[in-house]
Amino acid sequence: MSSSDAVEQSGGALPRAAEALAAALHDPDRVADADLRALIAGALRLYAVKAENGMRTPLPPDCGGLTITDAMVAATDLLHALNVQLFELSMWQAMTGNCIAPHQRVDAPLPR
Repeated sequence: MSSSDAVEQSGGALPRAAEALAAALHDPDRVADADLRALIAGALRLYAVKAENGMRTPLPPDCGGLTITDAMVAATDLLHALNVQLFELSMWQAMTGNCIAPHQRVDAPLPR
């Protein structure tokens, strides 16, 4: 069974998980910390695989409702958890070329 078959057979588990997370915003204790950490780790691993395969639009146009603070807290915690300094991230991006191209940025000027 392929992983896409497993997702299809899960009966819409991903949309249900997204709904549960949205509902938990008003009552964060509804989601156990360990479950949330496992979900984030899995989502990030999947994102990395998809990004390496060419996906470069990770969020919907409205960023899925994320705020700058949401992004900064998550990015800071991820870098801290992996003991990566911001300088190291910048160097990795420069060495690998793995960064969002100017024309793919959300804030890129529209073509004339």
